[in-house]
Amino acid sequence: MTTLKRILIICRSCKGSKTQGIYKNGILIDTIDCPVCEALGKMSLEWVETCEDNVFESHIILEEFDATEHNALSDSQKSGVLLILACGLVDLNEGKVGRVRLWNWFGAGSTTVANLTALLT
Repeated sequence: MTTLKRILIICRSCKGSKTQGIYKNGILIDTIDCPVCEALGKMSLEWVETCEDNVFESHIILEEFDATEHNALSDSQKSGVLLILACGLVDLNEGKVGRVRLWNWFGAGSTTVANLTALLT
């Protein structure tokens, strides 16, 4: 069975912050919800067809990493993350290497795992 998956990218207008600043004479005076992405911080780029649920292209997984959490990983863990991403597709189904290792390395309570879990819903 094939399914359609939405490819999301960080909003180029608000850079994922969900807001835009209102400036007067170069001074920030207010912020508004980003009108480009409707304050989501991400935009739909396109839909791709995949063969399995919870299997994502590597660039989608990469966008969900928290930079601070990734920097805190050991060198061997960073190498493992690179290896997983180098496959092109990452299987986040229960018991699969992508899910087991990423959840273990980043930690169940991490922002990264919360972001990845959100992809599964």
